[in-house]
Amino acid sequence: GLGIAESVPDHSSIWRFRQILEKNGLLTKLQEDINNQLAEQGLIVRAGEVSIIDASVIEAKNCRPNKGVDGQCTQDPEAAWNVKNGSDGKRKSTYGFKGHLNVDEDGFIKKTDFGSGNVHDSQYFEGLLTGNEEAAYADSAYQSKAHDSLLEDQRLNQQK
Repeated sequence: GLGIAESVPDHSSIWRFRQILEKNGLLTKLQEDINNQLAEQGLIVRAGEVSIIDASVIEAKNCRPNKGVDGQCTQDPEAAWNVKNGSDGKRKSTYGFKGHLNVDEDGFIKKTDFGSGNVHDSQYFEGLLTGNEEAAYADSAYQSKAHDSLLEDQRLNQQK
């Protein structure tokens, strides 16, 4: 852990670490191992669980692609623009990524997926389901006829 006087790693350090884990096939394994330990200790329940699925925008540095010392572009090439209607009715543009999460009713993270900001949330829905759900809750960004059919086939209560 970090001491109180130590500085917290910035978002790009955490992002690069996550990419290394993902590239080596360790991110999902790490998450599964943590959740298995929590289940063994009775802190989370696997059968009849509820899934709450949503996305969070992760902003990246937005600037003209600058050239670094070695001539390489310093802007993240995997980031992209996301446009979302805010609660005030105004459209908000954000440059970055999206983190898609499946959490249980206690907020424990069960599954995650990350991608560029311009990919629609619905593209991540199926991959976020665990297969142990009794019910799935997601906002309208995840809704589609195909997803409704999938949930019906799995006999899940679907909530929007």
